[in-house]
Amino acid sequence: MSKSPSPEPRDPIYSSTSRPRESNGVAGMDDSEGTMATVAHFIEQLHANMSSAHEKELITARLLGIARARKDARTLIGSHTQAMPLFISVLRSGTPMAKVNVASTLSALCKEEDLRVKVLLGGCIPPLLSLLKSESAEARKAAAEAIYEVSSGGLSDHVGMKIFVTEGVVPTLWDQLNPKIKQDKVVEGFVTGALRNLCGDKDGYWRVTLEAGGVDIIVGLLSSDNAAAQSNAASLLARLMLAFSDSIPKVIDAGAVKALLRLVGLENDISVRASAADALEALSSKSTTAKKAVVDANGIPILIGAVVAPSKECMRGECGHALQGHAMCALANMCGGMSALIRYLGELSQSARLAAPVADIIGTLAYSLMVFEQESGVEEESFDATQIEDILVTLLKPRDNKLVQERVLEALASLYGNTYLSRWINHAEAKKVLIGLITMAAVDVQEYLILSLTSLCCDGMGIWDAIGKREGIQLLISLLGLSSEQHQEYAVALLAILTDQIDDSKWAITAAGGIPPLVQLLEMGSQKAREDAAHVLWNLCCHSEDIRACVESAGAVPAFLWLLKSGGSKGQEASALALTKLIRTADSATINQLLALLLGDSPSSKAHIIRVLGHVLTMASHKDLVHKGAPANKGLRSLVEVLNSSNEETQEYAASVLADLFSTRQDICDSLATDEIVHPCMKLLTSNTQVIATQSARALGALSRPTKSNAANKMSYIAEGDVKPLIKLAKTSSIDSAETAIAALANLLSDPQIAAEALAEDVVSALTRVLGEGTSEGKKNASRALHQLLNHFPVGDVLTGNAQCRFAVLALVDSLTAMDMDGTDSAEALEVVALLARTKQSVNFTYPPWSALVEVPSSLEPLVRCLAEGLPPVQDKAIEILSRLCGDQPVVLGDLLVAKSRSIASLASRIMNSSSLEVRVGGTALLICAAKEHKQQLMDALDASGYLKPLIYALVEMMKQNSSCCSLEIEVRTPRGFTESTAFYEGDEFEVPDPATVLGGTVALWLLLIISSFHTKNKLTVMEAGGVEALSDKLANYTANPQAEFEDTEGIWISALLLAILFQDTNVVSSPATMRIIPSLALLLRSDEVIDKYFAAQAMACLVCSGSRGIHLAIANSGAVAGLLTLIGYVESDMPNLVALSEEFSLVRNPDQVVLEHLFGIEDVRAGSTARKSIPLLVDLLRPMPDRPGAPPVAVRLLTCIADGSDANKLTMAESGALDALTKYLSLSPQDSTETTITELLRILFSNPDLLRHEASHSSLNQLIAVLRLGSRSARFSAARALHELFDAENIRDTELARQAIQPLVDMLNVGSEREQQAALVALIRLTSGNVSKASSLTDVEGNPLESLYKILSSTLSLELKSNAAQLCFVLFGISKVRAMPIASKCIQPLIMLMQSDTSIAVESGVCAFERLLDDEQQVELAAAYDVMDLLVGLVSGSNYRLTEASICALIKLGKDRANCKQDMVKAGIIDNCLELLPDAPGSLCASIAELFRILTNSSGIAKSSAAARIVEPLFLVLLRPDFSMWGQHSALQALVNILEKPQSLATLRLTPSQVIEPLISFLESPSQAIQQLGSELLSHLLAQEHFQQDITTQNAVVPLVQLAGIGILNLQQTAIKALESISTSWPKAVADAGGIFELSKVIIQDDPQPPHALWESAALVLSNVLRFDAEYYFKVPLVVLVRMLHSTLESTITVALNALIVQETTDASSAELMAEAGAIDALLDLLRSHQCEEASGRLLEALFNNVRVREMKVSKYAIAPLSQYLLDPQTRSQPGRLLAALALGDLSQREGLARASDSVSACRALISLLEDQPTEEMTMVAICALQNFVMHSRTNRRAVAEAGGILVIQELLLAPNSEVSGQAALLIKFLFSNHTLQEYVSNELIRSLTGKFLLKQFGYTFFYHRFSYYSS
Repeated sequence: MSKSPSPEPRDPIYSSTSRPRESNGVAGMDDSEGTMATVAHFIEQLHANMSSAHEKELITARLLGIARARKDARTLIGSHTQAMPLFISVLRSGTPMAKVNVASTLSALCKEEDLRVKVLLGGCIPPLLSLLKSESAEARKAAAEAIYEVSSGGLSDHVGMKIFVTEGVVPTLWDQLNPKIKQDKVVEGFVTGALRNLCGDKDGYWRVTLEAGGVDIIVGLLSSDNAAAQSNAASLLARLMLAFSDSIPKVIDAGAVKALLRLVGLENDISVRASAADALEALSSKSTTAKKAVVDANGIPILIGAVVAPSKECMRGECGHALQGHAMCALANMCGGMSALIRYLGELSQSARLAAPVADIIGTLAYSLMVFEQESGVEEESFDATQIEDILVTLLKPRDNKLVQERVLEALASLYGNTYLSRWINHAEAKKVLIGLITMAAVDVQEYLILSLTSLCCDGMGIWDAIGKREGIQLLISLLGLSSEQHQEYAVALLAILTDQIDDSKWAITAAGGIPPLVQLLEMGSQKAREDAAHVLWNLCCHSEDIRACVESAGAVPAFLWLLKSGGSKGQEASALALTKLIRTADSATINQLLALLLGDSPSSKAHIIRVLGHVLTMASHKDLVHKGAPANKGLRSLVEVLNSSNEETQEYAASVLADLFSTRQDICDSLATDEIVHPCMKLLTSNTQVIATQSARALGALSRPTKSNAANKMSYIAEGDVKPLIKLAKTSSIDSAETAIAALANLLSDPQIAAEALAEDVVSALTRVLGEGTSEGKKNASRALHQLLNHFPVGDVLTGNAQCRFAVLALVDSLTAMDMDGTDSAEALEVVALLARTKQSVNFTYPPWSALVEVPSSLEPLVRCLAEGLPPVQDKAIEILSRLCGDQPVVLGDLLVAKSRSIASLASRIMNSSSLEVRVGGTALLICAAKEHKQQLMDALDASGYLKPLIYALVEMMKQNSSCCSLEIEVRTPRGFTESTAFYEGDEFEVPDPATVLGGTVALWLLLIISSFHTKNKLTVMEAGGVEALSDKLANYTANPQAEFEDTEGIWISALLLAILFQDTNVVSSPATMRIIPSLALLLRSDEVIDKYFAAQAMACLVCSGSRGIHLAIANSGAVAGLLTLIGYVESDMPNLVALSEEFSLVRNPDQVVLEHLFGIEDVRAGSTARKSIPLLVDLLRPMPDRPGAPPVAVRLLTCIADGSDANKLTMAESGALDALTKYLSLSPQDSTETTITELLRILFSNPDLLRHEASHSSLNQLIAVLRLGSRSARFSAARALHELFDAENIRDTELARQAIQPLVDMLNVGSEREQQAALVALIRLTSGNVSKASSLTDVEGNPLESLYKILSSTLSLELKSNAAQLCFVLFGISKVRAMPIASKCIQPLIMLMQSDTSIAVESGVCAFERLLDDEQQVELAAAYDVMDLLVGLVSGSNYRLTEASICALIKLGKDRANCKQDMVKAGIIDNCLELLPDAPGSLCASIAELFRILTNSSGIAKSSAAARIVEPLFLVLLRPDFSMWGQHSALQALVNILEKPQSLATLRLTPSQVIEPLISFLESPSQAIQQLGSELLSHLLAQEHFQQDITTQNAVVPLVQLAGIGILNLQQTAIKALESISTSWPKAVADAGGIFELSKVIIQDDPQPPHALWESAALVLSNVLRFDAEYYFKVPLVVLVRMLHSTLESTITVALNALIVQETTDASSAELMAEAGAIDALLDLLRSHQCEEASGRLLEALFNNVRVREMKVSKYAIAPLSQYLLDPQTRSQPGRLLAALALGDLSQREGLARASDSVSACRALISLLEDQPTEEMTMVAICALQNFVMHSRTNRRAVAEAGGILVIQELLLAPNSEVSGQAALLIKFLFSNHTLQEYVSNELIRSLTGKFLLKQFGYTFFYHRFSYYSS
């Protein structure tokens, strides 16, 4: 993984040129004394003032030579006090050569670190910096080298750094690297080296360096010829980038990447390559851009080459490692970490396009796997080591390239050898060994092993299968004989792995003859091979006795003994393990050999020898061990002697082996328990080494263990004071040592003297410690020791405090666990426990010792075991002890007793048979404890034992005798819930006795309670034993004398409780004694003691639950109701213990309520006086009472029971103030359940309509809303139901207060259950239906109610709930913003599902909501996607008109603008269904049907169909209905329009015109404009038929149509005028008579707004039809209307208008001016341009321009150009039109102003063009006359005529046969040449034409002669 470079200074890397060589020394300086003298002499000479400059040069040169040659000389120079000041002086003022020598001397001195500091502190920096700036190259070199050397301490030299900073060394050095300064390469190298030493990656002056162009300088140095400069520059660059990552872009831009990659290359010095790799690492660690730059520069292959360079180029030293490490980190940075790099290299090695040689890639991978470390805290994606393994194994081919194979093997070895990665590799160790074998093996073996490795890695095989099983073993065995030690090591290591894992390999090794070579390896192999061979042989011996024998027969024992002597620690350990398996007999030779090893000098460690010797001695015979002189005895005594050894390890092992020997061979302990054996053990007890002391104690304990023989012999060797070390050891901090000592003491304390000594030494504290912290064995020994002490001394002397006593009790009880109940041990131990249990408090004990058992419940188990398995005396003792714990540990006791069922039978037996009252009562108490949590198991055990029934009889007898055992010192606790008396009372304030604690006299009653509550048969057994009669007598005696002192008052309520339990059985209830008990119970209910009343009520509750009607009435008539009412409210608030006790015995919590509810559930009681008398009492209980807080809730429930179904009781309650009381009670925020009951009671009360008008109803409303907001869930439900009843009253529903219920009701709807949602829905529907404002309020609440409605509709809830949800949806969908909600869209599908249900109400609700939802267009789009057409069409039938109408409305909305939906409706038969409904349907439904027909017929395809034709007649009929609404009329008319606008539909119409038109005429006069429009439109379609037009009825429609045409409403005008089009052809006079001319004229001249063109054309057409009928109408139409009609696109209309205008102009000349003003000229010109009605237009135009006043109008000026264009237009074909246009121009030209107009030029050209076309004489005359007028007044026109060729045209006309034409032409010529404008157009031809006779006569010769003579000149 890539790591950031350390901030510490990097060691400088020097090239071979960076340091001068040391000279071989100066002759005569071999001895140190001579050197000292010489140095002193030179320094003295240097100090002398008489020395010249040249002499100083020589002296400094000599000193330089000495300093370079000898280390001691350098030391002497540095230690001389005058040396440094003199050197500094020379540097400051010496000659250049002297300065160079001194600087070089300083460089030599700085090679020693201590001298370097002296040089630095001597003040050398300033003069060296000065020297660095000198002109001399040698001086600069020397100065640079000195500065480099003196700065070699780097950043760690804090004092030096202060000096360098102060003197400004770094800036000066940077200045020397300025590119402007041509610096020597050597100087450059030293300067960069110094900068490298001084510049860290966190220094503050880097920023200045950056700003000064430092990057460029450094990058420039990378290209230097000096290797040192390059190396140092690369290092500087690395530090720069680490210090300031923002410098990286500059570095990249400066071209550093390629330069660095070039330096990493092969041709460079190793130091340069390492530094360049360092810089690349820094570069890639800080910038993504830099990584890309390196990759783009082909950096990865170069870096891969750098990683493998040290191995390829055989590099040595730190530089090679540095190159490898930096290159690897750089690669890791670029790949995103080492894990990513490893993945990348693995993938790259398989790639077809390799970035580098595959061997290099794999070599890099091998190195990365070797150095990989999983660093904590670094977030980096891990890689799969097995995946890399697979890649490498794939690349490992047996016959592949040798180098690649070596690299792969190297990578695999790195992978398996990496501690982090090998954890994820299976068989990593085996694979590692295999790699070693492959590396060392021959070629053929190598191939086999590679295949084995491949199988192991890739095929999922184990190592056994991978090596070929037995074949592989044979190969490995053969490799054991090879000469190479390493080869042997690998082979035996793999065998060790195989034998550790594979059992089959052990036999395979044996069969392959592997044992002899392995044994041989023990003697001849390397140390590791010997150790592994020993391990293999040990594995073989452990596997099989046969193999062990083979190993032994191969001579392994001597070999192992040799290894035991000569091997290392691991070899000795393996040898010892193997020998313990091999040696099976204690033969003398083996013992003697081991003794020789033990007593000899070799080996140094005797531990494993002792271990083997101990193993051999355990197999020796008794005789050999105890007989002196025998080898075994010698061995044993040698071990004892070793105890005195000074070697602690040897002592420890010897003591341990002796302890094992004595523990194993108890038979020799009696014989060997002698002074010479015991005393060495005792002596070691005082050892400072705790382990040795512990092992000695263990040996001593084994020796002193009691046996059947006389133990006193052993004790005789222990003198007074000998046990003190043992006691001291028992008190040591190590618990193991303490236990060992206690075990020995437990054996020794049987001696009274030793016991007394031990007690005096406070051995008890050690015992208690082991009892608390030790192991089970340690505790057993400690308990045994304590037992020994108690046998000798009183308890108070042994246990001196509470703590020790506690430990003793618990330990002794614990010791019972391991004892036999039939033996003496258990009896004695139990006696001790009983002794401690009887021990009173004393000086030593502040509380009884047996109370420790209470504190540790687990200690009771051994006592229960004694009870279960012991004899009767033991059982009685156990009962005595255990019964004292009943009050403190009843649960634990019960658990333990039930766990041992025999203990239950023992207790029952002792209760029945024991003569001791204490045992009987104690046994009963213990059975009560057992029943506490394990009643079932207790009863099963008693039943199985056969003791149950006799036990019940015995208990009943105890109850009858009313015996007590007040003298007993036990307390019997009642079952669960009664252990804290403070929960019941405090102090003596409360008089009721606490039932939690009772005396022994009541235990029989308690146990009978428990037994009776378990099973019915037990109750019957109690009854058979006379228990009921006994209880009846007991209660009767008490109630008969309530004031008398009763001897067993506590037993009264317990007796009542027992009766309650017995009365749970109907057989007991049916007994004769029951009826006698009821009066006693009723009297007991009047007791002053609450506890008596409570359990009497319990008994009655059981009676009413199990009894008959007669018992119920007996209780009701007994007066118990009043007593029960007084009990209400006390129990739960004041006596929770009573309730808990009731639950314990499966009784009801509130018996008073149960009884009253049962009684009031009987109709006779509820309707009788008992209930009526109870109502006021119950209403009084509704008021808060501090002493009875629980009363109001109960009262509410009982009132609910009484009120339900009885209106009389409801009124009685209202009269008693129940409504006010309930409302006030609600305001107090009662408990949830009570709140629910109150609201439910209010609902019941308000179900009576009379109470809705009660004055308290409004306040009740307020409280119910409050409950709805803040109440519990059930209360809110009841409140919602109550509100539903209240909202029946309109006066309540319309109040503002009712609106406040919306939010909580919505909340309930959102989160409630099904029934709550139902209640909320019903209330909301009742509240909001028909009230828009309240419905709108639903949108203002928090929480969208529609969400909940959708959930309901989409759920599987009841149809009733869904129907209500749909009804509320109907209300909500009436609000537009609700319909637009996204959730509304989701409701579509569930509503459709609801519409498909079988319930008509649900269907109706669903359809109504669905239809209302479709008011939103977006929802319609969504709904259209569902297939609902058939469903809705099917619903359009039957008598449910609301459902039908809603379905039709839904279809209407779905069908709008959706042709496919309409087609689906028609196909589904909607038209037929509607037509069937139409005759009998109400008006509103008919209107909906008509609207549906309108929607359907909007589709052209449907409107053309035969089905649509069937609609027409029914629609006309329904239009006649008086109850038909205007909306329906509109829809019906539109539908008829849609149908009848189709010609084919009109053709099939069978109605007569009068049948159709007459009703339509009435609609034309409707107040609705839409209906008027549709009526007129329909009429227009009908009038398209000829027979409709001709029908006389049609004439009646003219007047209303004309009125509509003039009404000014566009739509109406359009339809009315459209209808008039048809009528006007047949009845034009009727149109005119109806004022049609005036109304139509208004439409034609309407400007603001302008009518649509179609409407205008239609109106013009109608008017033209009228005008065409009679010319007299021409004068009734305004001129402006006629002029407007000229703009029509219909030629017929234009023709009529032109005719009318011409007639008017002819009749009245003054009308011309009006026409012009009306725009007639423009309109006429437009007609001419469009070549429409050219002749008529031209005639009218000419007539207009013939009027002088018209010519004076401005519009006349603009007519010239259009007229000219008309004449020039080649499309103009009409000759009359052209003539009239020319006449019009002639008329215009008569006015001088118009003749001079600019457009007159075009007129002249047009007229010339007209003359060129050879027109008629008439047209020619018109044109010439017009031209005369134009040219007469305008020179421009003259020239225009000439330019248009008019001279030639006129010249030709001069020759015309018509004299009039020629004359006018000559006159035109006159006008043309009347001035000098056209002299250039004069020609001889013209003159000759003019000199004709006719012309001379006409004009005279003189004029022409003079004019043309002038022109000629």
